[in-house]
Amino acid sequence: MDRPSLAPIALSGGDFSLSDLDIDSLSTYEIIMQLEDEFGIDIPPVALASAASLADLVAAVTLAVDAKA
Repeated sequence: MDRPSLAPIALSGGDFSLSDLDIDSLSTYEIIMQLEDEFGIDIPPVALASAASLADLVAAVTLAVDAKA
């Protein structure tokens, strides 16, 4: 899997759209699958479909991790 480069983006606590990070829907799916495997969580497909920003992905992972605890 090609990893998007974050070098041109200054991560200053702001939110970034996935398209700004060159993350398309297939890449988003692959990221979610890796996170599910890594943390043993299940992220609902609706969260994946509605994720438009990095904050959306973080929120979906946070909810899934909290639900597992």
